Amino acid sequence: MKIPLTSIVWLRNLTLIAISISLLSGCEDLSSSTVEISGKTMGTTYHIKVVSDELDSDELQVAIDERLEQLNQVFSTYIPDSELSLMNRGAGVIQVSDELMKVLSLSGEIHDMSEGAFDPTVGPLVNLWGFGPTGPRNGVPSDKEIDHAMARTGFARLTLQEVTVTKPGDLVIDLSAIAKGYAVDVVSDYLDKLGEHRYLVEIGGEVRANGLNNRQVPWVIGIEAPDMEVRKLLRTLPVHNMGMATSGDYRNFFEHAGQVYSHTLNPTTGWPVTHNLASVTVLHPSAGYADGLATAFSVMGEAATMELAEANKLLVLAIIRDQGSYKEVMSTELDHYLADIGGEFETPVGKAQTRPE
Repeated sequence: MKIPLTSIVWLRNLTLIAISISLLSGCEDLSSSTVEISGKTMGTTYHIKVVSDELDSDELQVAIDERLEQLNQVFSTYIPDSELSLMNRGAGVIQVSDELMKVLSLSGEIHDMSEGAFDPTVGPLVNLWGFGPTGPRNGVPSDKEIDHAMARTGFARLTLQEVTVTKPGDLVIDLSAIAKGYAVDVVSDYLDKLGEHRYLVEIGGEVRANGLNNRQVPWVIGIEAPDMEVRKLLRTLPVHNMGMATSGDYRNFFEHAGQVYSHTLNPTTGWPVTHNLASVTVLHPSAGYADGLATAFSVMGEAATMELAEANKLLVLAIIRDQGSYKEVMSTELDHYLADIGGEFETPVGKAQTRPE
């Protein structure tokens, strides 16, 4: 199970990490110059590959670790004196850094676009349903308990201005569903500034890939099958000059009285979702944007997700449970993207077609 930046709000497709690294190694000619570094950050791990003859891996490791430590000091709710922790303990008008404001503003944009499906304030509901740091509960909460928890949520209760946030004292913000994607963008932008444009950056399963790998083809990333019992690779996607995030409902749940309750909670009802959308993958130039959207779509379900994807020309792959099997639903824009890339990509599980059959 993936350990999130803060309390467990949304479970990501953690096996994506191991699959991705395996796929990338299989797709590269390791005789070429590739700088690889890895480490721990934000309660999870990171892996970076750069096709380069210039970079020094030790110097890159130091620079990346320092930058990620700075980001953790902004966004972590496990660090008592992080900027987000201090803001959560405050009330009224609070001045915030440019970095925190960027992620809060992005969160607000996705919150509005998804009509509240993405809401970083749902911590009280997460804890109530037993998916938070306090651990599982026995049984299902009462309507009264749910109403009480929902009264302490609501991103719309937050007012964002240029350099300040206005919040009530009972509102606690958890940015774990978007901060790792934002960190991927920060690291990727740093590599761009160094003049390095062939890389893959992965933090906690969120990815951004640029340029071509050592075999002169796009990086190939694996997507796990949304199976609650076994872990296996379902398909791969080429990721070229894009961020990518996957969100699913199949790794964190509980059963009570014969009913399965997903960790994915609908902020507008206070209840776990009940739709058949098992997994959703979003590709976007910004990994932070893809991260937040994937979370929102996992709440919204298939119909609303694809409607929003088509209206906004988003690259989305939805995996739907269908009578004991899975079916894929792909947005028009993702179909065009795969057609533009063209060709086939070899992976350890065979050749992955860029267009589904």
